[in-house]
Amino acid sequence: MTDQKTTRSAAASGAAPASRLAAVRRSGLAEQVAEQLLEDVVAGVYPPESRLPPEPVLAERAGVSRLTLREAIKELRQRGVVRVQQGRGTFVNPPETWAQFDSTLLNARAATEQGYELAHELTELRRIVERGIADLAAIRRSDEDLGRMEDAVSRMKAAWASRDLDEFSSADVDFHDALLRAAGNTFAMTLFHSVDPALRRVRRRTVEDSAELSERAIDYHTKIMNAVRRKSRKSAAQLMDDHLRETEEFTAQLAAGANPAG
Repeated sequence: MTDQKTTRSAAASGAAPASRLAAVRRSGLAEQVAEQLLEDVVAGVYPPESRLPPEPVLAERAGVSRLTLREAIKELRQRGVVRVQQGRGTFVNPPETWAQFDSTLLNARAATEQGYELAHELTELRRIVERGIADLAAIRRSDEDLGRMEDAVSRMKAAWASRDLDEFSSADVDFHDALLRAAGNTFAMTLFHSVDPALRRVRRRTVEDSAELSERAIDYHTKIMNAVRRKSRKSAAQLMDDHLRETEEFTAQLAAGANPAG
């Protein structure tokens, strides 16, 4: 009751409740601290399974109160980055246990992973979903959508000719993004936009591992674009499935080679 009276009094006087503003400020600061800790984890300052320094030490380093630090740790716990073991401390979890569709965390995992498990899993996901995306794109595409695809394919060809692998991998992902836009499914767009930074990073890693697969990607993209232009749903979907099946098999070989059975 007292809080309600205080709130009404503050509203009548034109002043915002100070406690709410303080909570917003503290929350924003906690998010900043959480991001700083995540950067340290990604940089290897706190590797997987290592224990973070005690709360007073971390709070002092960050220049924040212990309450703010706890809120930052709570956020990282909710995102799966760390776990708190009563009486032992706070430990860093392996990246594969982090929140999988948190764009920041997924990109961080892509940056730290030495093998190709993530590339393979993302390719499996893409094959499951993008066949349907190609199907929808073939009946929903606009001239503007076709223009985006043509631009992406042209950039891929030019980048491959000059062996600009950064531009090639970027144009590759942009082609698939153009198809996604053409399909016009908001849930699919949300899903793929959450993995986009990680997808671009792993695509850049894999593109230099197989010249033949990269050249075939240009051919597949051209054929898929033409099928979409003709509004041939069956052809577009089948070509996409064939394209990503090859990529899936390739990333499976990379993953197996990086982690041979022992």
